[in-house]
Amino acid sequence: MKVRNFTRQTIRVTAPIGGHVLLVRSGETRDVPAHLEDAAIRSGLVPLEDIELQSEREAAILAEEKAKAEAQAKEEAKAAEEQAAALEEAARKAKASEAAKKAAATRAANKAAGK
Repeated sequence: MKVRNFTRQTIRVTAPIGGHVLLVRSGETRDVPAHLEDAAIRSGLVPLEDIELQSEREAAILAEEKAKAEAQAKEEAKAAEEQAAALEEAARKAKASEAAKKAAATRAANKAAGK
């Protein structure tokens, strides 16, 4: 397993059995033998697998937020489209209503003139 030292000090990892010692300098990335993995994590070294998993989780969260934003934008566009259609329908009805009023006035004027 690969681990990295993110502290400013050199970390010393000692095997509980056998006395195997591993020194990891600040900012250094090292391969740790299997029998030292637990001791390395307890001493403050960070497994690179955890960092990769965290970056994957962050990427997944960003993708999810982007998908939500796109869905919200689609909903807003659909609502705006529906509102525009409703306004067009209202304008068409108002225009038809005015035309009907003019036609009724013309008929009334013709009827009055014809009598």
